[in-house]
Amino acid sequence: MKKVAMVLMILSLVSCNKNKELTTSENEAVQQVLNFYNGECKKSKGAILKNGETESYFELEISKSKLLSSDSKNLKSHSANIAYLFYSNLKNAKAYDDIKVKINLSEGSTEEFSYSNEELNEIKKLQPFLSRLIEQIRIKKYDELVKSFESTVSISPENLEELFSKVENEYGIIKKSQFQGFEFKKAKEFGNVIVIKEAFVFEKSAISMDIILKRDNSKIIALEFE
Repeated sequence: MKKVAMVLMILSLVSCNKNKELTTSENEAVQQVLNFYNGECKKSKGAILKNGETESYFELEISKSKLLSSDSKNLKSHSANIAYLFYSNLKNAKAYDDIKVKINLSEGSTEEFSYSNEELNEIKKLQPFLSRLIEQIRIKKYDELVKSFESTVSISPENLEELFSKVENEYGIIKKSQFQGFEFKKAKEFGNVIVIKEAFVFEKSAISMDIILKRDNSKIIALEFE
């Protein structure tokens, strides 16, 4: 039997200016997205009937963002970051079953993405671990950092020290870091993984690092600088 999805209602379709139909928390959460990406945004919320069950959603449609248009190759992780910025700033994180993201690029193309409440909550639960990991990198606690790696990955504190020493020699010391999204992927050897995109601001430049984790146990598979 074909799956049937019926739009039941659209509660609001508005610009990014505050609107009485949205809660204060929702408006503030959208503003966090705009603070990061600038541009313009339309918001809609409602519900659909899918296989006999009602699913609520909130959609953010982003246009005229120079950051998104200039980094279109990473739209998937950016869309995840948009969804997470909104989700993590809601007072009631369980308000919606799905957060949908539509990105309109300057050259005319449009990409659409959707993230479930469960997926976003999975990322939220990882944040303390990611904060600890970033701090271990910053203060060079490689003997502690190595403990977070998957047991089948052959790596030592010395390997990590060598990696980050090379990066530091080229770019200077780390000044700050910023979470910039995620992707769910499948790896041939490790199965389901999460790719966390973290931006590091060094003294001389800012570069991105992918933190690749096994999805079932949150163990690190790899750290990759772009």
